[in-house]
Amino acid sequence: MAQEKTFKEVVKKSISMQNSSQNALVVRNVSGSITVEAFSGDEVVVEVKKEIWARTNKNLELGKEELQVKAYSYSNTVVVRPEAPYITWDDEKMRFQMCNVQDPGYSHNLDILIKVPSKLKVDVSTVNNGEIIVQNTRGDFLKADNINGGITLKNVSGMTDVNCINGQVDISYSENPSEDSTYYSLNGDINVTYQSSLSAKVSFTSMHGELYTDFDVEKQFTRTEKEKDGKGKSRYKFKAQPVVQIGAGAVDFNFETLNGNVYIKKI
Repeated sequence: MAQEKTFKEVVKKSISMQNSSQNALVVRNVSGSITVEAFSGDEVVVEVKKEIWARTNKNLELGKEELQVKAYSYSNTVVVRPEAPYITWDDEKMRFQMCNVQDPGYSHNLDILIKVPSKLKVDVSTVNNGEIIVQNTRGDFLKADNINGGITLKNVSGMTDVNCINGQVDISYSENPSEDSTYYSLNGDINVTYQSSLSAKVSFTSMHGELYTDFDVEKQFTRTEKEKDGKGKSRYKFKAQPVVQIGAGAVDFNFETLNGNVYIKKI
């Protein structure tokens, strides 16, 4: 069996972007990790470790030609993503549309490292062979999605939307989210550390997991929804999802796992 041919290179790009909460970073990856680190500059600095491998030199050269790293500004957003003939992209929806799933004859991996102005909104996702790490950002919105790998958000702030399928979620906040946030892991624990001033109503759903916290719980309850029946009379529907209130319960945090526990800790 012939040995696979490999090509490696480091791609570097930088894009000017003011350090403002009105601006955003969007990173989409198919195979590989994403690391985002905040710094004090007014540009987005991108470094990508690119690797392509194939069984023949012909296919390796094809991969080198086809697979590119795109980094560009779109409206008030910096977008970083791979580009290839078999991948289509929608700038309006900020997502891939895989229109051709045929084997291109080569495989690839992109490990993406980005330094970003601290106040930018951050929205990152990857699918295979990598972790997501976001550190020291101070934006008001943070979204992270990973299919086959974990998610680590360290010393961050802002409304949070996390979705992880096969991996663990670890989060620590420099400032507690002031807006409703969502945390999901299908197969893995969720570990979140908040500032001791946390004020939230925490709802929890799991098939095979438990919720643990070292915060004092002010009260526990079940949510209800008010509905009208066919005759216009009010009726109340009780949700099966339990809720615990920490502090005054100023915002709603929703936690969901299938096979994993949730650990809510205070700094």
